Amino acid sequence: MPQRLPIAVLVSGSGTNLQALLDGVHGHEADIVGVASNSAQAPALERAQARGVPTRVFDRADYADRQARDEALASWLTECGARLVVLAGYMQLVGEPFLARFPDAVINVHPSLLPAFPGMGAVAQALAYGVKVFGVTVHLVDAGTDTGPVILQRAVELPGARTEEEVMAALRPVEHELLPNAVRLFAQGALSRDPGNPRRIAIRGAEG
Repeated sequence: MPQRLPIAVLVSGSGTNLQALLDGVHGHEADIVGVASNSAQAPALERAQARGVPTRVFDRADYADRQARDEALASWLTECGARLVVLAGYMQLVGEPFLARFPDAVINVHPSLLPAFPGMGAVAQALAYGVKVFGVTVHLVDAGTDTGPVILQRAVELPGARTEEEVMAALRPVEHELLPNAVRLFAQGALSRDPGNPRRIAIRGAEG
Protein backbone atom coordinates (compact mmCIF):
# COMPACT_ATOMS: atom_id res chain seq x y z
CA MET A 1 0.00 0.00 0.00
CA PRO A 2 1.45 3.43 -0.94
CA GLN A 3 2.70 5.54 1.95
CA ARG A 4 0.30 8.31 2.89
CA LEU A 5 1.38 11.91 2.33
CA PRO A 6 2.02 13.81 5.59
CA ILE A 7 0.32 17.20 5.37
CA ALA A 8 -0.13 20.18 7.68
CA VAL A 9 -3.09 22.54 7.60
CA LEU A 10 -3.10 26.22 8.57
CA VAL A 11 -6.40 27.66 9.75
CA SER A 12 -7.86 30.85 11.19
CA GLY A 13 -11.58 30.28 11.53
CA SER A 14 -14.35 27.70 11.71
CA GLY A 15 -12.45 25.05 9.78
CA THR A 16 -15.01 23.70 7.33
CA ASN A 17 -12.27 23.11 4.75
CA LEU A 18 -10.16 21.39 7.40
CA GLN A 19 -13.16 19.17 8.14
CA ALA A 20 -13.41 18.31 4.43
CA LEU A 21 -9.76 17.23 4.55
CA LEU A 22 -10.25 15.27 7.78
CA ASP A 23 -13.25 13.48 6.26
CA GLY A 24 -11.93 13.11 2.71
CA VAL A 25 -8.19 12.40 2.72
CA HIS A 26 -6.99 11.96 6.32
CA GLY A 27 -6.09 8.33 6.84
CA HIS A 28 -6.51 7.63 3.13
CA GLU A 29 -4.23 9.39 0.64
CA ALA A 30 -2.78 11.65 3.34
CA ASP A 31 -2.25 11.98 7.07
CA ILE A 32 -2.80 15.37 8.67
CA VAL A 33 0.20 15.52 10.99
CA GLY A 34 -0.38 19.01 12.39
CA VAL A 35 -2.85 21.89 12.39
CA ALA A 36 -1.64 25.40 13.21
CA SER A 37 -3.53 28.65 13.67
CA ASN A 38 -2.83 32.30 14.29
CA SER A 39 -5.77 32.34 16.73
CA ALA A 40 -6.26 30.28 19.87
CA GLN A 41 -10.02 30.88 19.48
CA ALA A 42 -10.28 29.28 16.04
CA PRO A 43 -12.98 26.57 16.19
CA ALA A 44 -10.95 24.68 13.57
CA LEU A 45 -8.50 23.68 16.31
CA GLU A 46 -11.27 21.76 18.08
CA ARG A 47 -12.02 19.86 14.88
CA ALA A 48 -8.39 18.74 14.70
CA GLN A 49 -8.20 17.85 18.38
CA ALA A 50 -11.37 15.77 18.08
CA ARG A 51 -9.51 13.59 15.56
CA GLY A 52 -6.33 13.40 17.64
CA VAL A 53 -4.34 15.70 15.34
CA PRO A 54 -1.62 17.80 17.06
CA THR A 55 -2.35 21.53 17.11
CA ARG A 56 -0.33 24.63 17.84
CA VAL A 57 -1.08 28.36 17.95
CA PHE A 58 1.35 30.88 16.46
CA ASP A 59 -0.03 34.28 17.46
CA ARG A 60 1.73 37.13 15.68
CA ALA A 61 1.81 39.08 18.97
CA ASP A 62 4.07 36.43 20.50
CA TYR A 63 6.89 37.09 18.01
CA ALA A 64 9.12 40.03 17.21
CA ASP A 65 7.89 40.17 13.62
CA ARG A 66 6.14 38.13 10.98
CA GLN A 67 9.36 36.53 9.80
CA ALA A 68 10.10 35.23 13.30
CA ARG A 69 6.56 33.85 13.54
CA ASP A 70 6.86 32.20 10.13
CA GLU A 71 10.23 30.68 11.04
CA ALA A 72 8.80 29.15 14.22
CA LEU A 73 5.75 27.91 12.30
CA ALA A 74 7.85 26.36 9.52
CA SER A 75 10.10 24.67 12.05
CA TRP A 76 7.14 23.10 13.86
CA LEU A 77 5.61 21.89 10.59
CA THR A 78 8.97 20.37 9.63
CA GLU A 79 9.18 18.64 13.03
CA CYS A 80 5.70 17.24 12.36
CA GLY A 81 7.06 15.77 9.12
CA ALA A 82 4.78 17.73 6.78
CA ARG A 83 5.59 17.47 3.07
CA LEU A 84 2.61 19.59 1.96
CA VAL A 85 1.18 22.66 3.69
CA VAL A 86 -2.47 23.49 3.03
CA LEU A 87 -3.85 26.97 3.75
CA ALA A 88 -7.49 26.30 4.58
CA GLY A 89 -9.00 29.63 5.51
CA TYR A 90 -5.68 30.89 6.92
CA MET A 91 -6.06 34.66 7.09
CA GLN A 92 -2.35 35.46 7.25
CA LEU A 93 0.30 35.92 4.58
CA VAL A 94 3.32 33.64 4.60
CA GLY A 95 6.62 35.11 3.44
CA GLU A 96 9.26 33.89 1.03
CA PRO A 97 11.48 32.32 3.74
CA PHE A 98 8.51 30.16 4.79
CA LEU A 99 7.76 29.16 1.19
CA ALA A 100 11.42 28.30 0.65
CA ARG A 101 11.10 25.66 3.37
CA PHE A 102 8.31 23.96 1.37
CA PRO A 103 9.14 24.57 -2.32
CA ASP A 104 6.11 24.05 -4.58
CA ALA A 105 4.40 22.41 -1.60
CA VAL A 106 2.11 25.11 -0.19
CA ILE A 107 -1.43 25.32 -1.57
CA ASN A 108 -4.36 27.61 -0.87
CA VAL A 109 -8.08 27.63 -1.58
CA HIS A 110 -9.57 30.98 -2.62
CA PRO A 111 -13.24 31.92 -3.22
CA SER A 112 -12.90 33.45 -6.68
CA LEU A 113 -11.83 32.58 -10.19
CA LEU A 114 -8.28 33.87 -9.94
CA PRO A 115 -6.74 36.08 -11.17
CA ALA A 116 -10.02 37.92 -10.60
CA PHE A 117 -10.61 39.27 -7.08
CA PRO A 118 -7.47 38.26 -5.18
CA GLY A 119 -6.86 39.06 -1.51
CA MET A 120 -9.27 39.62 1.32
CA GLY A 121 -12.99 40.05 0.72
CA ALA A 122 -12.99 38.30 -2.64
CA VAL A 123 -16.73 37.62 -2.64
CA ALA A 124 -17.53 41.19 -1.58
CA GLN A 125 -15.30 42.44 -4.40
CA ALA A 126 -17.10 40.23 -6.90
CA LEU A 127 -20.54 41.34 -5.72
CA ALA A 128 -19.53 44.99 -5.91
CA TYR A 129 -18.32 44.43 -9.47
CA GLY A 130 -21.66 42.89 -10.37
CA VAL A 131 -20.40 39.57 -11.69
CA LYS A 132 -22.83 36.75 -12.41
CA VAL A 133 -20.26 33.94 -12.32
CA PHE A 134 -18.33 33.23 -9.12
CA GLY A 135 -15.96 30.38 -8.39
CA VAL A 136 -13.27 28.61 -6.40
CA THR A 137 -9.55 28.28 -7.12
CA VAL A 138 -6.97 25.99 -5.54
CA HIS A 139 -3.49 27.25 -6.33
CA LEU A 140 0.15 26.97 -5.40
CA VAL A 141 1.22 29.76 -3.07
CA ASP A 142 3.98 32.14 -4.13
CA ALA A 143 5.27 35.41 -2.70
CA GLY A 144 2.37 37.42 -4.14
CA THR A 145 -1.22 37.67 -2.92
CA ASP A 146 -3.15 34.82 -4.56
CA THR A 147 -0.86 35.00 -7.59
CA GLY A 148 0.47 31.41 -7.63
CA PRO A 149 -0.20 28.94 -10.44
CA VAL A 150 -3.70 27.48 -10.59
CA ILE A 151 -4.14 23.78 -9.78
CA LEU A 152 -7.94 23.38 -9.88
CA GLN A 153 -10.73 25.83 -10.61
CA ARG A 154 -14.49 25.70 -10.98
CA ALA A 155 -17.06 28.33 -11.90
CA VAL A 156 -20.47 28.67 -10.28
CA GLU A 157 -23.19 30.71 -12.00
CA LEU A 158 -25.16 32.80 -9.50
CA PRO A 159 -26.85 35.51 -11.57
CA GLY A 160 -29.21 36.51 -8.77
CA ALA A 161 -26.74 36.55 -5.87
CA ARG A 162 -26.93 39.63 -3.64
CA THR A 163 -25.12 38.74 -0.40
CA GLU A 164 -21.80 37.23 0.62
CA GLU A 165 -23.63 34.59 2.67
CA GLU A 166 -25.62 33.51 -0.38
CA VAL A 167 -22.49 33.21 -2.51
CA MET A 168 -20.44 31.39 0.13
CA ALA A 169 -23.27 28.90 0.70
CA ALA A 170 -22.91 27.94 -2.97
CA LEU A 171 -19.09 28.01 -2.99
CA ARG A 172 -18.37 26.03 0.18
CA PRO A 173 -19.38 22.63 -1.26
CA VAL A 174 -17.09 23.36 -4.22
CA GLU A 175 -14.21 24.26 -1.88
CA HIS A 176 -14.85 21.07 0.08
CA GLU A 177 -14.53 19.04 -3.13
CA LEU A 178 -11.65 20.81 -4.87
CA LEU A 179 -9.29 21.14 -1.91
CA PRO A 180 -9.22 17.41 -1.01
CA ASN A 181 -8.94 16.61 -4.73
CA ALA A 182 -5.86 18.83 -5.01
CA VAL A 183 -4.30 17.07 -2.02
CA ARG A 184 -5.02 13.69 -3.62
CA LEU A 185 -3.36 14.79 -6.85
CA PHE A 186 -0.31 16.03 -4.96
CA ALA A 187 -0.14 12.78 -2.99
CA GLN A 188 -0.28 10.79 -6.24
CA GLY A 189 2.58 12.82 -7.73
CA ALA A 190 0.20 13.90 -10.49
CA LEU A 191 1.04 17.62 -10.40
CA SER A 192 3.95 19.20 -12.23
CA ARG A 193 4.87 22.52 -13.77
CA ASP A 194 4.56 22.62 -17.56
CA PRO A 195 8.11 23.07 -18.98
CA GLY A 196 6.68 25.30 -21.68
CA ASN A 197 4.85 27.54 -19.21
CA PRO A 198 5.93 27.32 -15.56
CA ARG A 199 2.73 29.08 -14.51
CA ARG A 200 0.70 26.17 -15.84
CA ILE A 201 0.25 23.18 -13.55
CA ALA A 202 0.00 19.99 -15.57
CA ILE A 203 -2.11 17.19 -14.11
CA ARG A 204 -1.04 13.71 -15.16
CA GLY A 205 -3.91 11.90 -16.79
CA ALA A 206 -5.91 15.09 -17.37
CA GLU A 207 -6.84 16.24 -20.85
CA GLY A 208 -5.71 19.56 -22.24
